[in-house]
Amino acid sequence: MKKILALLLVLAITAAFASCGGAQTKEEPSSASETTITMAETITAQDITAAEATGDFSVTTEDGTVTNESGVYTLSSAGTYTLTGLLNGQVLVNAGEDDEVVIELSGATINNSTDSPIKVISAGKVEISAKKDTENVINDTRTAKTTDDENQGEGAIYANCDLKIKGSGTLVINAAYNNGIHTTKDLKIQNLSLKATAVNNALKGNDSVEMTSGSVVAISTNGDGVKTENTDVSKKGNTKGNINISGGEITVYAAGDGFQAARDFNLEAGEEGAPVVTVCTGSYSEFTSMSASTSSYKGIKVQNELNISAGNITIQSYDDGLHADSGKALDDGSEGLGRINISGGTITLNVYAPENKTPGGRRGPGGWGGQQAVSGADGIHADSILNISGGTINIDSAYEGLEANVINISGGTSYVAANDDGVNACKGSSPTQINITGGYLDVTVSPSGDTDGIDSNGSYSQTGGIVITRGPSMEMAAAIDADSSVTVSGGTLIVLGYGRVSTGGNVKSYDLSLNSSGTHTVTIDGTSYTFTNANSYSRTSCYSDVSVKA
Repeated sequence: MKKILALLLVLAITAAFASCGGAQTKEEPSSASETTITMAETITAQDITAAEATGDFSVTTEDGTVTNESGVYTLSSAGTYTLTGLLNGQVLVNAGEDDEVVIELSGATINNSTDSPIKVISAGKVEISAKKDTENVINDTRTAKTTDDENQGEGAIYANCDLKIKGSGTLVINAAYNNGIHTTKDLKIQNLSLKATAVNNALKGNDSVEMTSGSVVAISTNGDGVKTENTDVSKKGNTKGNINISGGEITVYAAGDGFQAARDFNLEAGEEGAPVVTVCTGSYSEFTSMSASTSSYKGIKVQNELNISAGNITIQSYDDGLHADSGKALDDGSEGLGRINISGGTITLNVYAPENKTPGGRRGPGGWGGQQAVSGADGIHADSILNISGGTINIDSAYEGLEANVINISGGTSYVAANDDGVNACKGSSPTQINITGGYLDVTVSPSGDTDGIDSNGSYSQTGGIVITRGPSMEMAAAIDADSSVTVSGGTLIVLGYGRVSTGGNVKSYDLSLNSSGTHTVTIDGTSYTFTNANSYSRTSCYSDVSVKA
């Protein structure tokens, strides 16, 4: 909590400097990076609860059409329908393809053991609203799905049209069959307090999922938390498969991926302010089933582009924290870009780091009490390009911290602690590069072992910014290493350990005494920066185009 508060303070200070047109002096926050990595304490979010209704069930409407047959209430035209009381049955929407249907939940509980409690067969769009000061519960008590059945609704709330879930009341969904909320089109969430617990996906919109406000807890005991599926383009030219979060607070517990976007994931500030996102996957989720079997348990995974420009996001994942695939064929004929862009916000990542096999115990789906094969998980992994231009990133633990084919850092404040490489540019479709033109980067790896603070399978080029990197003092395991060259022609590079560096322009080399364990302060061009070494390193070399004093 202290670290998160410190990071928020950094953002506030940074914003203040920007709004005042900059400042002459500032003191950078201390690095809290550690090289000893342990399992993080599981995050527990505030719960959302609702009391079940006990009174007689009723559906009232002034402008719609409703019929009841053996407990199945069919809404067959556009209009507003108010639901109250306890129903052991179903609310079925079978309206015209252009009809807009509004369902107001006003103290309602709907239970069904044979199909979706609320099911939309046909409508233009449906809005489900939890009315102010009311508590509403949807219980899908069917046996867990084992085979596809087109006659069954895929979620406790299931729709074949655009679906909006809103209101200022509370809605709790329990889905034992498959998904919590599932629409084959667009899913939008606004204002309400919503808790969805599902055996598979808690929230699924085949075309998109959008949240602008409200408080949401999404729990998947065997699958992914929030998911999209389609990647084609609508008749209006809009791409499908995106997850957009622009406000509110959402906490996701998932056995598999927290968010899985078939195309893009976008986290940004909306009209009601910046969002708060918390993700726990695999064994970090206290709700993961002991029998869960998934192959991916990333915090956020996309098949095209992942964009973060605002908000506060905390991830504890058993796989990569942020991950972007490239090369996957999308339905519109394009291929996934595999790109991550971070321009703002505060990101805190704790990724289970060891490579090969877990030592047993509670380590992830299928790993309870035994061993499960895993690869080293990255804090942030982009198959193609990682761009960091702003924001604050704190990677508390990872196998590799930042990894991509091309890594561009032009701004922001990034702290990275890793078990293997802190920053790694790996081979891919583009020439492998690490390009530093601005920002503040602090990297920690062990001073011994086969690790690199910064490792490029191509080149490293720095023309600006401040980089502090730590690592062993060997040519093959170093604080900074590149297959091609490490070139500094601007900015400041401080190397604790070994690094073979070429300089250009006005860059000079300095010998400093910053390599012992403990807290150090260095003055760069009149500005003081404070950082902490968890371990002692062999030596300190500095390369800069401005004055540097320890």
